[in-house]
Amino acid sequence: MFIFLTVAEAQTRNEKIEYLLSRIANEDADAVGELYDLVKDDVYAYALSKLRNSEDAEDVLHDTFVRIYRYASRYTPEGKPMAWIITIAMNIAKRHRELKSRHISYDETIGEADAAAESFEADTVKSDFVRRLLQSLDEDEREIVVLHAVSGFKHREIAVMLNKSLGTVLSKYNRAIKKLRDIAEEEE
Repeated sequence: MFIFLTVAEAQTRNEKIEYLLSRIANEDADAVGELYDLVKDDVYAYALSKLRNSEDAEDVLHDTFVRIYRYASRYTPEGKPMAWIITIAMNIAKRHRELKSRHISYDETIGEADAAAESFEADTVKSDFVRRLLQSLDEDEREIVVLHAVSGFKHREIAVMLNKSLGTVLSKYNRAIKKLRDIAEEEE
């Protein structure tokens, strides 16, 4: 499930994403499909880590690409296109959660949260071991681990995206890794 890129692979990937964004800005519809294929897993994993519901994560994924198409001309190439894309997804997920919370009663929320947690685990992780590991993390820890381990963001970039201090991101990441190690050691 976790994909780790080398620095060279990440730079090449970022260059390709920026190239596709420039094509999208010039209204090249084919570039949208190419970009979707390249980054859909990262955006979906991020949305799923925030919303813990596969249907909501898919909605965020699709809405993110609508916004990318609409606002690609506003993107300024800085070598970090995934930060721009994840920021779009973050804003959509936040808005999605706010709107959804207005329409769901407290009792429904509890049942839905349990179902969403099961859906999150079933949809994203096939291994029972990894599933148990992810269950042990709180929402912030899971989000930071997913952004770092799956999408390859640096802690400094995550801090900016989540509007948290670098120290907070580092401490939450380290705490999450310690939790994961402790559980892994117990399993041995």
